Amino acid sequence: MRTELDVPFSHKDKAKALGAKWDRVKKIWYVPDGVNPEPFAAWLPGVDRSDPSAPYIYLVLGKRECWKCHEQTTVAAFGIPYWATEDSGSEAAPGDARAMDDAGHIAIDTAHANAIAIVPALGCVPAELRDYLRERCGYKPTTSRTTKTVSLASTCTGCGALQGSHYLFEEPTSPFALTAINKLPALEFVRVEVAGVYGIPDSQENFDQALFTWARDHHTQFHKTLCEGIYL
Repeated sequence: MRTELDVPFSHKDKAKALGAKWDRVKKIWYVPDGVNPEPFAAWLPGVDRSDPSAPYIYLVLGKRECWKCHEQTTVAAFGIPYWATEDSGSEAAPGDARAMDDAGHIAIDTAHANAIAIVPALGCVPAELRDYLRERCGYKPTTSRTTKTVSLASTCTGCGALQGSHYLFEEPTSPFALTAINKLPALEFVRVEVAGVYGIPDSQENFDQALFTWARDHHTQFHKTLCEGIYL
């Protein structure tokens, strides 16, 4: 019987060299029947596979009372790691020039990050994340009554009402308005390894470096590795 693996994109060549095979249908790496699985121990299900050198973001999940039905619902945001200098809040790592891709996007070096910016949306949310967040917090395309535009956003898992950015970020009781350090234990962080992180994060002055430390020490790992980059 084969053994399925959770192999980060950055490790695929190593796993392949050890004898792992790629299932094109299930899109998963596995150890064929009859092959000793011990060399693949780091990629067995349930193992923390965080690669500190791999680009990553966090899914940040919190709780909020729905403004319409007043039931508790799970809501989502995105945590973007970046380097914050003491004086300027720059996202560039010390001593490193800002790297840019062919489209002119600035690459954020998450390996040297020391702070996190929590943002309400990404430029494009990969399908794997959309599926995961839809199940967790009703994250789906929604029309704003204010702007009349369609965008991905958290909706109440009970009544389906849109939970807008102002409601989630800008009120004193908003889960992502980090005006107090004691809010951090109420947030859930899911680390997602990606092919790259591009853009400039919105700097948060309130506990962004404390947020980084908390997320680093209190996260779970996303169950799939994304082969595409994240754009802000």
